Amino acid sequence: MKVEEYNCLTADTACVPNYTPNPRHRCIQAYYALNNDVILIGVADPCYIYWLSVTKLDADAINRQIVDCVLKMEPTLLGHESDVLEKTAYTFEQLRSFYSAPVKQADDIILHLQEAKERCKSIETNGKIFQQLRHYLKVLSYEAASPAAFYRKHKSQITRLEAMKYLYCSDKPEIRDLYEQLDKCCANLYNAYMTEARG
Repeated sequence: MKVEEYNCLTADTACVPNYTPNPRHRCIQAYYALNNDVILIGVADPCYIYWLSVTKLDADAINRQIVDCVLKMEPTLLGHESDVLEKTAYTFEQLRSFYSAPVKQADDIILHLQEAKERCKSIETNGKIFQQLRHYLKVLSYEAASPAAFYRKHKSQITRLEAMKYLYCSDKPEIRDLYEQLDKCCANLYNAYMTEARG
């Protein structure tokens, strides 16, 4: 199988962009599923991708070929993550709940996951993280009269929580589930804030 055949972005999932993405925005992002899958995405810019593949984390040889290919390729097809993901076992919502990290070389794929797991173990050793996350969820789940004011009041907490996405890599399901609830809560607060701000 040629390395290009791992790309789920094909003519049937491509789209015609209404502008040309700036090449300076190109990067590779790795997303880590819980079943040892790694989703590698060649990002053209915030709106378009030019590569999406699903391989096993321990498929070192093919992952190296993919990273080398994506780094060198000049995109001929562009598409949206949500459309291309329909050809995989994953949804856009699932992708959003996976830990992700930028990849500049193939070794980064394993390295970033190891670092995330080490951070999880480090933060879990004091035994307080579960209580802290439950506290944050209770505070941020409050339905305020003014979403914009509530968001601004808790912006520092939300920013701190958004920086803890490595918790998606925790070996403890209860930590992963609780953080996913918090992550969605933070996203909902931001959306409500933006809706009120635009109104």
